[in-house]
Amino acid sequence: GFQLEGVTSYDAAETNVGVSYIQKTSKKNKTVLTIYIYPKKYIDNQLLRDEFYNYDYALNQNSNDHVEINPLFGTLSNENLKVGFVYALFNNAMGQQDFFNGVKYVNKNSLLSIYECGGWTFKTRVSSDDMTKDQLKELKDKVENYFGILNLASIKTLPIHKVPDIILSSSVKRDSMMTKAVTEAAQAKIVWLSKNLEKKEILTGFHDMKIDSEIYSVEKMLEFYKAHENDWKINPDTKKYFEEMTRIAENGRLKDHIYEKYHGVIDYPEGEARKADYIQFKIDKNISEDTNEIFYKIFYRLQ
Repeated sequence: GFQLEGVTSYDAAETNVGVSYIQKTSKKNKTVLTIYIYPKKYIDNQLLRDEFYNYDYALNQNSNDHVEINPLFGTLSNENLKVGFVYALFNNAMGQQDFFNGVKYVNKNSLLSIYECGGWTFKTRVSSDDMTKDQLKELKDKVENYFGILNLASIKTLPIHKVPDIILSSSVKRDSMMTKAVTEAAQAKIVWLSKNLEKKEILTGFHDMKIDSEIYSVEKMLEFYKAHENDWKINPDTKKYFEEMTRIAENGRLKDHIYEKYHGVIDYPEGEARKADYIQFKIDKNISEDTNEIFYKIFYRLQ
């Protein structure tokens, strides 16, 4: 079984901790399981996605070859709460100190899972010399149960009696149309989530991996633009952005656009197979990378 290897605290209050366990099946083969638990001062609808991006970046910075980690999505629930999470199972070569070669890269099967637990984040990382991906997934399920993730989520739930705040990126403020249309998109996102998620879901996080919420938000933004196109003087960049987004929508490619915009970290199983075709569509229809900018976040302050 697993043996405790060490506990690391990352803050003076010792609320941000990492706990490592190790299981050795032979002299050469081992599995390392690390659990991270830490509180959040705020939570926004991109936080889970950003955590996944950050791990992807760090992993590839420390690997000798590019590692593709494809996200999978899941939930844990009881009668009171429902926790959303993103996880990935992948193979990567990890650098290890070697007496003769300095650093030797060894292939491992690995797991990452990140959970929205209200005012807390729970993260699992596993690397193994001999576990299969099915065994890693089984280990993930055992960790979820053993560490009581739903109990962790109950410690500090979100203040859902309040409407989430909205923060706009600086580029949105270039003119009235951009500011008002993006605000309309953010408000539409809040409405969609409040109407389509259970109370026990929104108590633990934004659960914003559902592509339909983003579709609704974009459609409301474009409706606003069309209704008010002549109301204000429009910056050329704003006009270009909405013309391109309109072409995407009118050609039925909003889901593919969103999948690319979020680098695949959204629940759209068909997205990967359609990625190359969407790139060609962008070339054919003169769609720029500007359409992929994230213009807003919705959030709660927790402290």
